[in-house]
Amino acid sequence: MRATIVVLIAAAAGLLSVQAALGQDEKQVEAGEAVYNDYCQTCHGANLVNSGQTFDLRKLRKDERARFENSVTNGKNQMPPWKGVLDSGQLDAVWAYIRANANDR
Repeated sequence: MRATIVVLIAAAAGLLSVQAALGQDEKQVEAGEAVYNDYCQTCHGANLVNSGQTFDLRKLRKDERARFENSVTNGKNQMPPWKGVLDSGQLDAVWAYIRANANDR
């Protein structure tokens, strides 16, 4: 009986931590959407849907974080560098927003 109670308590604690993590991820995605709308939407399109004139950010794979960060920080082709404008927390948030809407979820 006591072992069953311990297992149930552990399971409930695990469920709560998963729910907290999901809530945190959701907040990160929402923050990323706000940063995206402020800095990226003009060129990359509303809701990450562009006109074909710029790179479709939804094509970024989860293993391309370094590519994303380098392009945003240092600029690429017609994209200006955002170093000194966007901080690491904002980059994390935009990445979370992109990944939440990526083609390869």
